[in-house]
Amino acid sequence: MIDVQEKKNQILKFLETSGPALPVQVAREIKMDPVFASAILSELINSKQIKTSNMRVGASPLYLIPGKEETLEEKTEHLKSIEKEAQEKLKQNKILTDEDCEPKIRVALRNIKDFAIPFKFKDKITWKYAFTPQKEIDELLFPKEGESKPDKTQTNPIVEKEPDVPKAWEVKKEEIKEAKKISNKVEDIFEKESKKEKPQQKTFLGKIEQFLKNQNTKILSLEEVDKKKVIAIIESSSKSSMLFAFNKIRITENELLTCYKTANKKDLSYQIIVNGNLTKKLTDTILAHQKLTKIHKLENLQP
Repeated sequence: MIDVQEKKNQILKFLETSGPALPVQVAREIKMDPVFASAILSELINSKQIKTSNMRVGASPLYLIPGKEETLEEKTEHLKSIEKEAQEKLKQNKILTDEDCEPKIRVALRNIKDFAIPFKFKDKITWKYAFTPQKEIDELLFPKEGESKPDKTQTNPIVEKEPDVPKAWEVKKEEIKEAKKISNKVEDIFEKESKKEKPQQKTFLGKIEQFLKNQNTKILSLEEVDKKKVIAIIESSSKSSMLFAFNKIRITENELLTCYKTANKKDLSYQIIVNGNLTKKLTDTILAHQKLTKIHKLENLQP
């Protein structure tokens, strides 16, 4: 049996101590099948306890604790060579003006979203290194020599001749959208930045957990998890039972029989969740079993 909360705690502790990790590394650490581990990782993402990197290692992102993004610098060997070059150049310079960069660097900067933050400064697309302190960025953008010091009581730094200069650390979607109009084709990648992020779809396991929560029922352990089915032992009103959740409209009579046999081996009653209604035939079969009390065998009578 799988203690879900215990596995979640193990994952959080592992990421806290070891830094960003691949799904397969997490699965190995908590000694679980990768499919099960991925389901639990999805739950942690939905609850915002962990997040994923934009960087990919093969096809997989890295999982990390929010607030620990700077540890991604330890994984830059997974960047493509030109992306690594752009990351190092931006880190060294702290800020880069887009139009002053080579085309290949401009493209690479748009791909390393974990490290490069775009903003508009003096009507020019500018890049800030994600982990450079705000104070250092301000010193580069607003040098004191030859300029009057901005009023410290003001929230936004103001330059006398340029009142519309935004904060250096502020990335406004409206500014990015406007910048696209005056930049060349290489800025097309900004389209993804200007769109609102779509909320992540809940996994099937997440939907089941929410359904059970609404029923004041908790999961004691997970027996099987994948995209099509969840089998668990649950508890409601201090009574334990088995749950069979199917990610489809209806189940067959054979599947019903399999559920019964599985629950019977554990000496537990069982419940079933489906996305639709049962067929009339299956409903009648269930009702017939519920009304049945005993089957007698009529022995051959001797004359």
